[in-house]
Amino acid sequence: MTAKKFLFILIFVSIYQFSFSQENNVASYYVPAVNGTKLAVDVYFPEKYKNQKLPVLFEFTRYWRGKEDAKTGKPIVSLSKRDKYFLDHDYILAKVDVRGTGASYGVRLGEYTPTEVKDAWYIVDWVVNQPWSDGKVGAYGTSYSGTTAELLCATQHPAIKAVIPGWSDFDVYESPSRPYGMLATSFIAPWSQYVDWLDQNSVENLGESVRRVSEDFLIDAIKEHENNPIVLEGLIQARYKDSKFGNFKFEELDPLHWKKEISESNVPMLVLTSWLDAGTAEGTLLRLQHFTNPQKVVMMPTSHGGGSHASPFVVSDSIVEPVPSVIEQLRLQLNFFDHYIKGNDKGVEDWPTIKYYNFGEESFKQSDIWPPKGQERIKYYLDTNGKLNTSSSDEPQGMDEYLVDFSVSTGTNNRWTTQMGKPVLNLNNRNAADSLMLTYTSAPLEEPLQISGTPVISLNLFSTHKEGAIFVYLEDVDPNGKSRYITEGGLLLEHRKLSKNDMFNEIPYHSFRKSDASPMPIDKIEEVIFKLHPTSILIKKGHSIRIAISGADKDTFDKVPTEGIPTLSIYRNKTNISFLELPIIK
Repeated sequence: MTAKKFLFILIFVSIYQFSFSQENNVASYYVPAVNGTKLAVDVYFPEKYKNQKLPVLFEFTRYWRGKEDAKTGKPIVSLSKRDKYFLDHDYILAKVDVRGTGASYGVRLGEYTPTEVKDAWYIVDWVVNQPWSDGKVGAYGTSYSGTTAELLCATQHPAIKAVIPGWSDFDVYESPSRPYGMLATSFIAPWSQYVDWLDQNSVENLGESVRRVSEDFLIDAIKEHENNPIVLEGLIQARYKDSKFGNFKFEELDPLHWKKEISESNVPMLVLTSWLDAGTAEGTLLRLQHFTNPQKVVMMPTSHGGGSHASPFVVSDSIVEPVPSVIEQLRLQLNFFDHYIKGNDKGVEDWPTIKYYNFGEESFKQSDIWPPKGQERIKYYLDTNGKLNTSSSDEPQGMDEYLVDFSVSTGTNNRWTTQMGKPVLNLNNRNAADSLMLTYTSAPLEEPLQISGTPVISLNLFSTHKEGAIFVYLEDVDPNGKSRYITEGGLLLEHRKLSKNDMFNEIPYHSFRKSDASPMPIDKIEEVIFKLHPTSILIKKGHSIRIAISGADKDTFDKVPTEGIPTLSIYRNKTNISFLELPIIK
């Protein structure tokens, strides 16, 4: 070995500490990012790799890029079916522990921070300058890593050719941090505990250890995580969208903050999501309408991550295989990357802009725009005897009182808890829950009704308490009287003030800022208007439309108020109109 070559290797090792496992065909590195903070990177090579230059696919994660046996130090193979699929089709994979997590150095100052986004530029730049890289990269992921795949575009590194954000966050405050302005401890608390264990490498709780880069550095890296904020504690304090969560405001911690940079990158996106996964469907549609990147969207009827079916017309109390199937989802992703990264024509540009599942019909539809062509908005008015009518009431003083029942629930397998990996179950029969709520039901439809878009509810409301929440569930009722969940919306009542936002045209917008929040008055009727999560469903002839109104979802959201039981009065007369507005396609 020449002295010059030896010196190069010495410098390389000192800057990029690394190890290599021949058994798993993986190399581990420390790569400096912002301010020289070293991030742990695992690079996986295809099984029959022969020193050729290949494109690299990234996953930036806060759930450990790799694991090892805590006692022996032997690596544990933790590649997903998707990882192996990409490796088998001649992609190199780069898995990164984001700042302050896993074996990486640094302190977390929040989730998806601007610093974390800038870190990614350094990692991409390092990768494309390696001898095994052909200079082209992409990124993929589900949930947290789905969001980091999109945020990679904000770096505007020229090597990034395509990304696949799956079931990702878009507006971190509204989903998943504080849906409706409320705290959902049922799924935030276990997530907070889990990521804290991960960041502290809590072997006694996890049963395994994060994969080391080398023998000497893990203890030092974990020590820097000691000052990471506890997510649940931060969310309890950060009540408003302009509150600080960690060192940054919520508004700085999501792709929405990087709209200009992401759009200008012009990186093509394949966005995978589900109608029934927290608020990811709304984020997907807002991105499609307002970000200018080339986008292809597949809106599925699945749990978070696409592992199981979630349609209440298909699923009851047991898991059902998803549509598309897992292998079909993998082929879709591979074709997308092959098209934009390898330059193999897979006809991706001929795919519809959005392919979306239509409940009731239980099949996919497609459109090149959203909302689909021909959308109109029609109103169903709340009326006497629990009726929903297409004409408003002539009653001079119609009103219904509802004593909030805090036992109402959407169960423990709903659109929010699926974010913790649970399947969506038991939304196919809501009659028992309906009996605990205030319901309004239309007459059986004389013709089928296609709903596609974002429903809106407008209620003239009086409450006996200054604090409270309201939930509205849209349901399909079949000719036998069986009701099925379609979608939902809600609002912590202190956030009822409407604001302006260019991304919401016919849809009401709430800022969730502290300056716009105020207690409910207890001496007057308030108009409370809010959106439900978007959906697409064919309500069949002979079926009815129902809305069910409650003030609680006990297995998901924290009780508001903490003391007392409010009575909600819903006014539905010719002076104080309350209605459901539906986006329909004729």
